[in-house]
Amino acid sequence: MKYIFKSTFFLYLIIKFSMSTNVSYRIVALTLIFICINIIKEKYYDSVYIVIVEIILIFFAVKMDWHFIILNGIILYDFFYKKAYIGIIPPIIFGVYFLKNEWILEYIMFLSLCAYLAYINKSLEEKNNDLKYAYDKERRYRYELESAKEKLIKSSIEAVHIAKIKERNRIARQIHDNVGHSISGVLFQLQACSKLFDKDRDKALILLEKSIDELSKALNLLRDTVHNIKPKEDYGIEYIKDIIDKYKYCDVEFKVYGDFNSLSASHIEILYANIKEALTNASKYSNATKIEISIDINEKYVRLYIKDNGTGCKEIHEGLGISGMRERIRNIGGSISVSGEEGFMIVCILPMKLEGDINETFDS
Repeated sequence: MKYIFKSTFFLYLIIKFSMSTNVSYRIVALTLIFICINIIKEKYYDSVYIVIVEIILIFFAVKMDWHFIILNGIILYDFFYKKAYIGIIPPIIFGVYFLKNEWILEYIMFLSLCAYLAYINKSLEEKNNDLKYAYDKERRYRYELESAKEKLIKSSIEAVHIAKIKERNRIARQIHDNVGHSISGVLFQLQACSKLFDKDRDKALILLEKSIDELSKALNLLRDTVHNIKPKEDYGIEYIKDIIDKYKYCDVEFKVYGDFNSLSASHIEILYANIKEALTNASKYSNATKIEISIDINEKYVRLYIKDNGTGCKEIHEGLGISGMRERIRNIGGSISVSGEEGFMIVCILPMKLEGDINETFDS
């Protein structure tokens, strides 16, 4: 903008002098000097001393040809652009000194227009710089947020892994302390019974009966231990069916293909959360009378398909619900696609091997 503004002034002088039949080489030289000064000032070195030199040159140039007074517009523009408003004094003095009274008003209007353009250009540049700063700041915050989110996800996966290891160690210690000692005692008694069988059969039979009794107690203890460490929630297919059976908005057709028991608790938690969210959204927005839900399971991935016969929508605005579904799927390395044509459809692909997951199944 600044370059275009100043180029207009020099273009005016060049055209004006070209139309004149009597142009001295000094006028041409001065014009070239002014152009060079402004190039140096804009590209290499902008100093108050250059402006002072420019004012002095304009003073002598106007004495040779009054058309050079238009360059005061550049001087005023530069002062206003730098917010040095005292710079309005030299151009006004030039006008009063060189121009006739009938041109003073037009000259002041001309200077006012130059000052206004400088003010507008400076304001736009400051706003542009503010926007760039805000954009860079927002981009930095977004990067920091993504970095913190990745660290949080990684920490969450590590925390789950550590929790599983601790739980396994607790179970192993509990079985060792309770069941292991009982079985060890039975083993010692059976060894003693084996040695006494030929020497003292009655005593050996007493030890055998005692061993059978101790072994029965150890078996009961093992059952109690397994019962205490078993999760209270039912993470089988009934866990999914429960929310579908409780859904009363419309009919839901639910099908499962493959071995559901091969899924880990992490898989089922994600399927449960996404199905629940999809059913909630359907009751709010879809106007559907039927919803189809199917889960396909194979060795490599799990596919969740949800489709209703509602109104749908061409442009889908993702709220917290769909964003949460997308986030859960993305965190385990899966994918999700959403469509609003001919009803609402959601397809989720979950890998069977989850990162950081031990993949314990319900048969193990």
